[in-house]
Amino acid sequence: MDKWLSHPTALKIISLAIGLLLWAVVHLDPDTTPASVTSTVDVKVIEAAKIVPKGLDPEKYVLTGMEPTVVRIDVQGRISDLLNASSDEDYVVSVDLSRAKPGIQELPLEVTKTPRGISVISMSPRTVTVQIEEIVTQQFEVQIVTNGSPANGYITGVPLVNPINRVSLTLPTEDMSKVGVVTAEVNIDGATKSVVNKKAKIIVYDKDGNEMQGVTTVPGTLEIEVPITPPFKSVPLQLGITGSLPEGLSLVSASAENSSITVYAEQNVLDGIQVYDGAVLDLSKVKESGVVKVKASLIDGIKLLEMDEINVQVVVSPTTTRTMPGTDINVTNIAPGYKAVFQSPDGGKLDLVLSGAESVLAGVRADAIRVEANLEGLSAGVHEVPLQITLPPFVEALESEQQKLVATIEIIDTTAVEAPEEEEAIETGGNATDG
Repeated sequence: MDKWLSHPTALKIISLAIGLLLWAVVHLDPDTTPASVTSTVDVKVIEAAKIVPKGLDPEKYVLTGMEPTVVRIDVQGRISDLLNASSDEDYVVSVDLSRAKPGIQELPLEVTKTPRGISVISMSPRTVTVQIEEIVTQQFEVQIVTNGSPANGYITGVPLVNPINRVSLTLPTEDMSKVGVVTAEVNIDGATKSVVNKKAKIIVYDKDGNEMQGVTTVPGTLEIEVPITPPFKSVPLQLGITGSLPEGLSLVSASAENSSITVYAEQNVLDGIQVYDGAVLDLSKVKESGVVKVKASLIDGIKLLEMDEINVQVVVSPTTTRTMPGTDINVTNIAPGYKAVFQSPDGGKLDLVLSGAESVLAGVRADAIRVEANLEGLSAGVHEVPLQITLPPFVEALESEQQKLVATIEIIDTTAVEAPEEEEAIETGGNATDG
């Protein structure tokens, strides 16, 4: 036996067996971690994982402060998993604000997201200090600010805001007390017509004149119109009438709904306008009583009118007649040294037949009628002179075979033939004026 053990070959065999036994003991022992396994696991430090607030009711509260905003976390995992999760955004640390109350408070942090296969070893810090403020909503009137000036000769009117010039601001209670003014700006530089900005941005300034950030406004924008017009003024509206009504109808009244109208023109033109008479009612288009729309025309250098059409209330009635007996004919503009003697109508008096609506004729007084025979430029002799008749509105004088609207007058040169005073008084008749 001793000889066998001392043999070199036997020693080699024994050494090999012992080596195999030791290898088996080391690699098969469950308490021993293989070197190949330990080499695939590593540890990584995330220096600045962001803290994400969650659960805060945005209609009641606002987070106004948080310290810190990032944390350090140590994670462990397979090297391949750690390499794949290369961004710090793959790790989410959150703070639950669902039960937070207004004020400053310290709350625990929680890692709510890590890449697959990676676990958290530690986190520092494990809490965060937050400041919660209650939010309030309050309405403010918006002040419209115009930038620039309109074109030369134009003026700026009062801005119009749609739907209303008020907005609701939502802010933390403390910040709401700092609000100074709420504005919306519109550029009108060089404008020659009204400027409409449908998306005028609302800007909130504090009491020191600094723009406030993070303000929630409802609505977020406003529709604003800034009137740009020439100078203007309001003048009386004088309705014109032209044309004739259909046969058998007479006008009782025609009155515009507005007694005045605003006209726009250059200032030198505007200064000379005392009344607007650019609206004319055409009676030929009137068939019955009612409201008639009359076009308002741009006249006398007027550039713009308050309205394009004017509503006119028209009342018509069947035509009737009335006779005004013994209406004096007044002689006018007879030359010095001449006298007038009526040959017809007799005595210089006319039975004047008037036409119009019954209600209008009933109110006509004799002193509201004037009939004139204008002798201007006529020499001595007998002349047929057309009569000029002034009547109340909506009344006409009728002419017939029996009653012509002319007078036959003899003009006598008194410097050539001096008639007896008594005879002259009888021949002249009517009323004579030197005019």
